[in-house]
Amino acid sequence: MSDAIQPEKKTLTVADWWTAFIAVNSTATRWPGALRAALAILIPGSIAMLTGDKEAILLICAGAFTVIYGEGIVYRKRWKVMAVAGALLWLGASVGALVGTLVFAPGNGHWWLLLTALFVTVLGAGVVFIQNALRQPPPGGFFIVMVTGGSTMLARSGIDPLEAAFWPLTAIATALVLGMLPALIDPHGPERATVATLERTAKVFEESKDDELARHHQAQTALATAWEALADAGIVRAGRVVITSQSDLVERTLNAQRSIVKHNRSGVDASSEALFESANLLDPERTVMPHSRPTARYRIYRSLTADSHAMVTAKKVAVAGLATGVIGVALGLNRPDWGVISALLILQNGPEKIPGTIRGTHRVLGSILGLGLFALFYFFGVEGWTLLAALAICQLFAEIMVVKNYALCVIFSTPLALLMGGISEPLGDLVVSRIAEIALSVAFAFLVLWFMSNGSKAREYMRLQLRSYQSMSTVLGSLLTGKPDDALVQRRDLQYELLSERRAIQTLALDHPEQAQQHWEKHRAIQHAGYQILDYCSLSPNVMMEYGALGTLIESVRKVAPAQSGKQ
Repeated sequence: MSDAIQPEKKTLTVADWWTAFIAVNSTATRWPGALRAALAILIPGSIAMLTGDKEAILLICAGAFTVIYGEGIVYRKRWKVMAVAGALLWLGASVGALVGTLVFAPGNGHWWLLLTALFVTVLGAGVVFIQNALRQPPPGGFFIVMVTGGSTMLARSGIDPLEAAFWPLTAIATALVLGMLPALIDPHGPERATVATLERTAKVFEESKDDELARHHQAQTALATAWEALADAGIVRAGRVVITSQSDLVERTLNAQRSIVKHNRSGVDASSEALFESANLLDPERTVMPHSRPTARYRIYRSLTADSHAMVTAKKVAVAGLATGVIGVALGLNRPDWGVISALLILQNGPEKIPGTIRGTHRVLGSILGLGLFALFYFFGVEGWTLLAALAICQLFAEIMVVKNYALCVIFSTPLALLMGGISEPLGDLVVSRIAEIALSVAFAFLVLWFMSNGSKAREYMRLQLRSYQSMSTVLGSLLTGKPDDALVQRRDLQYELLSERRAIQTLALDHPEQAQQHWEKHRAIQHAGYQILDYCSLSPNVMMEYGALGTLIESVRKVAPAQSGKQ
């Protein structure tokens, strides 16, 4: 049963805000992946330089981001993720360049930039919906939208769209090779590294005497990542070990999980995760092996409602992005893609008001420092080989920071975005224009964050209450005619609904504590009934359920039945 937060006791202090602001969200080692990210630019970039095509260096960056999407993922799944990411980056760069040729066609004036604003906004909203429905970790679709938006500006520099489509392919191919090359040396390296990170993080959390808020979040993030890696590697399935030769990794993960839960029960406020933007769908009070996530189709389908987290986030990105782009163009600014992407960066994971405000502040500070770094490149006149080196360095540090702290990541992603879009104005005008667009994006992002769809969280929580009840009923129906192992899919989906319900009341408690308090007892009953079913199934996976035990479970579920269970 989840009893992690008590909304009536939750008071946010200045220390909480500051902890979330400076938090390092992950302690995982990123240097190997960062080096691969830099090489994904350096190798094809060197080829471009040696063939005399200096302009291609900026195009290569678009495909080099492919390697970032594969980092930390087990090898049997990594190549698929990288192939999909690479295809989306290439498609974005190609289509963006074509849109740019229309925007900057001879005779078209400044107002044609509205097409760029609309295009990037629609793309951003769609990408944000998908990434939130799938609960993707950072960087999500940010780099895909950034590459696409930057590519719309390439026509202004006279770059041919065909060239813009070719050179990213070389970087994508390089990234795929670099990403999969370590598999030849250590086929199970990512799984072991993930578990080692979990053990290290759990030990730090257990021994921490201060900053427990951030340490708890790091531990939960590492735990969720470890179980996901073991499931992706096929080592565990349905709460059991499948590949016995790797059972030591499972036992180490369980031991770390037990130590985290034990420390949670000693008085750590487990609601700390609600203060952070990156959500971990893992119950901090459970000590058993979790089921894997439902299919992508299931998660997307369950998000196709007006008040779902993914849908509301997409709507906020659309409103803030379009407003930023249109007002920016009306004021004479010339990078609407930059403004839209800035708004997306703040809102892309659908943060609550406090995490979103922190993210906006990260965006402002990181962008100002990033503009300073870009100004240094501009001042020293980097071009050719020095430009290639500068881009590789920025890529390296952006990869290190992308899952740790967004303010630090933005410092290095800002020069990448600016350079990819081309430089067509003096440095002073460029800096002033980009700061103005950042100011607009932050203002509109904060407006939609604090004042748009305020009632959606309560409505979404009620929907997830119903979903949890329906999912429990489905599992019980399956147990009437079969063994628990015959209902693996239904059990997996029930766990997902229980975790979603728990996360929903956490977010409701953070933004609207008085409303969460009204539903608190019902939430506890739902969690108790749901995990009672799952625990029984785990204990007797291949035994038909006796009517007495089944009657006990049915009675628990009846107690949480909604007043009108026919609504969807």
